[in-house]
Amino acid sequence: MSDDRTGPFGRLLEAERQFHELMPGRGIYSKLFFRTLFWFALFSAAYTIVSGL
Repeated sequence: MSDDRTGPFGRLLEAERQFHELMPGRGIYSKLFFRTLFWFALFSAAYTIVSGL
């Protein structure tokens, strides 16, 4: 698998990685927690936009 970050999904993964670097804790549980928050917020926003149409 290549490490191509040019597509839309690759850009989201890169944004998630940068988001985690800004967070205070760097342990595996901290990473899992903030990653879960990031994806929950992303899908919640997408759901709100689609359901509002």
